[in-house]
Amino acid sequence: MRDIAVTILGGSMTQRLNVRMHMKKLMAHPNAPGYAVAKDQATLIQMRTGKTITPLPASQTTVRGPHPSLQLLDEVDEMEWEIYNASLGQAMEQKNAHGENVLEYIVASSTWQNPEGTFTQVIENAREKGMPVFTWCWRELLEPNGWMSQRFIDNKRKTVSAQMWHTEYDLNEPSAGSRAFDLDKVERYFINYPKPIEEIHKGNGDHDVYIWEKPVANGLYAVGADWAKEQDKTIIAVMRYDLEPHRMVKLTRINRRPWPVMIDMFNKDTQLYQAVAEHDGTGIGNVVNDYVDYSDTTNKFVMIGRKRTQMLLDYITAFEHGRYNLPLIAKDEENLGVTVNPLYRAHRAVTVADVYAPGKWNSHLPDDMAAMALCHRAIEMLPTPSRHDGTVPSDGSVRDVDARFHVKPEQDITVTEGGVTIVDERYGAGNDYLVSANDSNDPWDAGHL
Repeated sequence: MRDIAVTILGGSMTQRLNVRMHMKKLMAHPNAPGYAVAKDQATLIQMRTGKTITPLPASQTTVRGPHPSLQLLDEVDEMEWEIYNASLGQAMEQKNAHGENVLEYIVASSTWQNPEGTFTQVIENAREKGMPVFTWCWRELLEPNGWMSQRFIDNKRKTVSAQMWHTEYDLNEPSAGSRAFDLDKVERYFINYPKPIEEIHKGNGDHDVYIWEKPVANGLYAVGADWAKEQDKTIIAVMRYDLEPHRMVKLTRINRRPWPVMIDMFNKDTQLYQAVAEHDGTGIGNVVNDYVDYSDTTNKFVMIGRKRTQMLLDYITAFEHGRYNLPLIAKDEENLGVTVNPLYRAHRAVTVADVYAPGKWNSHLPDDMAAMALCHRAIEMLPTPSRHDGTVPSDGSVRDVDARFHVKPEQDITVTEGGVTIVDERYGAGNDYLVSANDSNDPWDAGHL
């Protein structure tokens, strides 16, 4: 380091003391630069140049004060998200004692304990913004390059549980036992879709749309929407369910837009795909419901209590039985703010507590998961839209009920009067009715109805 101020933020008071004791041991090493230390206190190490190294506990009061060049955060998973977020304002570029300008630098590290904890959010934010993520474990600390012996590693493996070894020492993801989905099924049913036929990316991750399929004749579609505006995202998922497994045809992820704009997107998807639809009717969703169209095929669902839990369980069961194939969405090098694999990560992140926490309907449940569960409910609970509603099929084909009016007339049974072709079907195969200008046998003549 080039003579800079440093703060070390621990996830708890105990962690802060651990960091301080570790620093004390380092300074007691024979090769440590003890000559550069002017003051060595429990809460502060001050160098002769005036720069300090300060261990801090994780609290709102302490994280907002100092502004060093280097900020080190340890055991981030033990911090509350609000404290971690507030602490990011600490690091600032400064000049050191030599007049050199030192840029701000932040390092956040932790073992990964909670699949929905603070460290999970830190990692996801780093990946979304294209920042580097580094991992290391006991292998980097083995002798002769490190300080751990193979004997110590072998003994430690015997004294801790397999899951603790997996998480704490191998530094893998948190326990799969707390996940709501079978992770093997998540890996199996998330697949590489063909390249979207259309993509929209605006606002550095605030407005992303993927379209894999335009509406097709006789296709059956369902829409699920989870509403949000500021921190979270509004997710609108469109699924085609006349195919097994069901497949996604459109995904919209948007926030920081006026409510009429987002509601209009939902209404347009419902209309374009002639879809059944279910949306979150909790909180602001109850107000949104007054502005959605097509109330006969669109329903609001209040995501509270036992019904919410049952809805999530129904979707999880259907997914694990292979009824859905969902898309993997790779990193977009041209739009680094776009979320990478949002659906995949949402399904991996859902915990059992998220499903069985009716009093916390919106605490941690990922938005993409909520939208998919609502879409599944629409498929299961709402009536399938009729395809015989009097409209012309979008592919230009002829309905069965209209086929008799589209028979190509033969030359010998047609006459032309005033430029209008008249077909006399007394000579046709049916031989039961006549279409002409003035024949009394015309079935459409009011006198014969």
